[in-house]
Amino acid sequence: MHLEVLSYYESAGRLYHQLLLPAREAAGLTQAELDILLFLANNPDCDTASHIVSLRRLAKSNVSVGIRSLERKGFLQRRTDETDRRVEHLTLTAAAAPTVELGCQGQEEFGRILVQDFSSQDREALRRLMGRIQRNLESALNARCRP
Repeated sequence: MHLEVLSYYESAGRLYHQLLLPAREAAGLTQAELDILLFLANNPDCDTASHIVSLRRLAKSNVSVGIRSLERKGFLQRRTDETDRRVEHLTLTAAAAPTVELGCQGQEEFGRILVQDFSSQDREALRRLMGRIQRNLESALNARCRP
């Protein structure tokens, strides 16, 4: 089974990146830069570099470089938090909108492809099973992270 899971993961990653290629090419972005834009668009309450690193599981260095690049390209703005000056909030600019729209279309197509021949019952069963898998993963990670 472990080779099957690796194969699923690798195939899903290849397809996801192919579907996002038009957005990357149109804007001249790296995959990491597009990942940052789409994360911010899809998670407006998680608007800091720390959120991106912890929730999207991207390397801190890649996020820092990506944010600086996106800011230079006019896709992002930073705003210092009023209560904690160490925190910078990230906001998408109007210039990012076409790229975000194209990227979100790619994400939606990816989701449609994954379950294209599933019945509504299959989709509900998958949602429940993926929830169980996620809980198992979190439990295992939490057990291994304890001192």
